[in-house]
Amino acid sequence: MRIQLLKRASGYKPFLYDVSHSDLCVYLDRRNHPFVNIIFNSFANHTNVNKCPLPSELCVEHFRFPVKALDLLPLPPGDYAIYSTFSYDRREQVLLKVFFTITEFR
Repeated sequence: MRIQLLKRASGYKPFLYDVSHSDLCVYLDRRNHPFVNIIFNSFANHTNVNKCPLPSELCVEHFRFPVKALDLLPLPPGDYAIYSTFSYDRREQVLLKVFFTITEFR
């Protein structure tokens, strides 16, 4: 599993966070990274990825990213992206890309 926070500046560039875990199931058992928890909890109610063993088909449905979830992070105004790659059985299974804008008036 890998989750990256990127900021747009002549394309999307890495910004602040680039977190990797060897396996999604390891993270789901421990849930021990604050940034990953913020991102994962934002779509936990919209996915069937909650515990292991994982279902044969992974899905995220009817998801709208709650930018308010990032109020805990010191992000300046700008355009951002979060790239999440989920893997298990030593293979990448899901790539989820979320794009959003933060303004001065949150």
